[in-house]
Amino acid sequence: MSMRWSRLPETPNAPGVGGAFVGTSSDLLLCAGGSNYPDKPAWEGGVKTWHDQVYTLASTRSKKWAIAGKLPRPIAYGVGISIRQGLLTIGGADAHRHYADCYTLAIEEGELKVRPFPFLPRPLAYATGALVGSKVIVAGGTERPEATSASSAAYAIDLANLNGGWKELPLWAGSGRMLAQSAGTKDTFYMFGGVALTPGVKNIEREYLTDCHAFTLGKEWRRLAALPHALAAAPSPCPVMDDKILILGGDDGKLAGKVEALKHPGFSKQILSYNRTTDTWKPSEEESSTSVLSTGCAKWSNGFAIVNGEVRPFVRSAEGWLLRND
Repeated sequence: MSMRWSRLPETPNAPGVGGAFVGTSSDLLLCAGGSNYPDKPAWEGGVKTWHDQVYTLASTRSKKWAIAGKLPRPIAYGVGISIRQGLLTIGGADAHRHYADCYTLAIEEGELKVRPFPFLPRPLAYATGALVGSKVIVAGGTERPEATSASSAAYAIDLANLNGGWKELPLWAGSGRMLAQSAGTKDTFYMFGGVALTPGVKNIEREYLTDCHAFTLGKEWRRLAALPHALAAAPSPCPVMDDKILILGGDDGKLAGKVEALKHPGFSKQILSYNRTTDTWKPSEEESSTSVLSTGCAKWSNGFAIVNGEVRPFVRSAEGWLLRND
């Protein structure tokens, strides 16, 4: 597999955001919401700010992003999934709480249309999700900012029967988690790694996970081959290329809480390839051109677009990349 990376224009939201919703409306690429430290870095007392802007990029030939409008509220760290009706935004958080809100964002005759979508049964942020056939599936996450454990629930909604609402799926055979990576095919939802939370003596403790699970529609969860090492928060939904699913970078947790943000070397550029046919993992010989966490990945322009994200703790990027399989 030969991968080709090309740069997209930077978004006009310097210094960029983490936790944005990324997806498509027809041929347009959308980037919405997110959070950052716009005035000064966190280690200098900078205040985390939450955003509601929606930006669009018309094509790979476009020189800059357009400002399309605003979300119903400033929000970040939900799940963004491209569906026929536009970019579906699921849940998310602000400084005060987590949300169950869901909306579709569509650009129609040059205008942003924000339409309500059935809300989740409970608030969720830092969850993961993907489109599986005609169903949208989300898994894990946390229900409130001060949560001491992550959700072990997964929900599905059938786009052909929105009146049926979100249905809870069976539980997988592993711990609850947040910041997991996921991917969807026409009949199966794949979930990789993530972070489990447990109450510690002083703070909430994080355990970075290697276990992976798959849910095929109409069946039970099954355990997959474990990741070669723990990984969380890589751009998601992960690219699916033929029988392979790619995890682009991610955080293995080895430096979490141990290195000052100023001295952090940045997150991994390694690409892990999961073979769905053989249930095996293999590191790619090529590195990712970007090493961002906590952002979406959207199928767009015959490739996969990654927009903004976190390049090291508290530090955002306004960059965008398109990955194509040549």
